Amino acid sequence: MRMWRLLVIYLSSLACLSAQGYPAGSSEGFSSQLLKRSVPISLHVPAPAVLASWKAAHPGVQARVVLMLPGAYDGPADLIRHGIYAHVAQEEAAGRIAPALWVSITHFGSWYADRKDGSFPFETFLVRELLPDIEKRFPGFGGSRESRSIAGLSMGGFGALNLCGRTDLFSRCVALSPALVEPPFGQAGWFMRHSLQRAFPLTPEAFTPWNPWKHLGGTADLFLGCGTEDKYGLAPVTRDFAQLCARRNRTVSLELRPGGHDWKYWAPEFKRLAEWLHGGTAPLPAPALKTQQSVKTL
Repeated sequence: MRMWRLLVIYLSSLACLSAQGYPAGSSEGFSSQLLKRSVPISLHVPAPAVLASWKAAHPGVQARVVLMLPGAYDGPADLIRHGIYAHVAQEEAAGRIAPALWVSITHFGSWYADRKDGSFPFETFLVRELLPDIEKRFPGFGGSRESRSIAGLSMGGFGALNLCGRTDLFSRCVALSPALVEPPFGQAGWFMRHSLQRAFPLTPEAFTPWNPWKHLGGTADLFLGCGTEDKYGLAPVTRDFAQLCARRNRTVSLELRPGGHDWKYWAPEFKRLAEWLHGGTAPLPAPALKTQQSVKTL
């Protein structure tokens, strides 16, 4: 009975969002030849009238694609469930932010990397299958580094930093509560440690190409955030990473604010950061903001 109640509440919440006139997003399966399976994804596609109005005011400017990477225990439906897509649609319709196409994916415990034995090339799938297909299907969005953003939380924050460090596909990156792991991954729980050991080399030297502490997320404009009550203790780690970026002249914005390792922290942050992910100005400081003064800001 409890599961049925949760389902009724969830469907009711989606109905309320639709009743307000702001689409909650959509879910579908993406057929991957590389992964040999269907990959569940979710999408937010701006309303045609909103996109047309924006393009008329910004001739020759391509709207952005935002690739969103969930955490280990999260998935693409969470963008719908927590109202992020509905919020984005509302802000676009009101003209407060530029339109952008969001796509969020299922990670299969991949850490958004190609498995080291070659059996599950997830990063290659993202780069060579998913993004090209999405941009071909929706030709008004993306198509260049300048018109792509990436965002992630926890495992997805790690993945977002890696995709920026290992490719030149994204110009803006948001990493919330990033899981900044390093081999031999003893700090991770058993389940997470198993998936890490399956994906990556176990020596620090061989792990270097996937180590954000080494590549610092490449050259994309970078926003880091974490809740100060994060149960995994990621706030000081995120601060240390941002300070390392600053010491190496890597411009970064850092915000540490009250919150945990959960959607009560992540959902409001992604809603607040949507304008920046869509190509707008740097986000306004959050309430009760705690910022390290030694860290450079955008």
